[in-house]
Amino acid sequence: MARQFASRPEQLPIPEDAKPHRTWPPLMLDMAAHIGAYATLRLIDAFAGQYIYVPLDPARSPFTDVVGTDKAAVLAHVYGRERLPIPAGRNALVRARRAGMIALVRTNRMTVSEAAARLRMPVRHLSTLINNSDEGTDAEPLLLLERPRDARQLDMFE
Repeated sequence: MARQFASRPEQLPIPEDAKPHRTWPPLMLDMAAHIGAYATLRLIDAFAGQYIYVPLDPARSPFTDVVGTDKAAVLAHVYGRERLPIPAGRNALVRARRAGMIALVRTNRMTVSEAAARLRMPVRHLSTLINNSDEGTDAEPLLLLERPRDARQLDMFE
């Protein structure tokens, strides 16, 4: 099932099939080993850069609203009574969010210049990512609802 996306890179969804990357900080890799990469990225997105106390009772955990009771219970068991320094994880979030767009380019459903415009990054940089890295190879392509429309152009077909 393909995912849909928003118009700004920060609004792109975190893919549920995200995988940990070797560049992640050790705490993120450890959390991903316990609750999975998707839940870890959701926590990073919600609490980036903060120190969060993890109570033993998952019902009182701030993580419950983000990842659910089951995964909050796992975090309480592993990190209970600790004050966790949640990493900023900006690079991990950006990498995970743009993977679906890069997968679109790799499957020839979007050009590099269109994807670069949507991701708000230079075409040269995106082209380098596509040609010289494995980013987006195992990601599911995003679902395109509509192409961006330039307000200065007239409609050819109505």
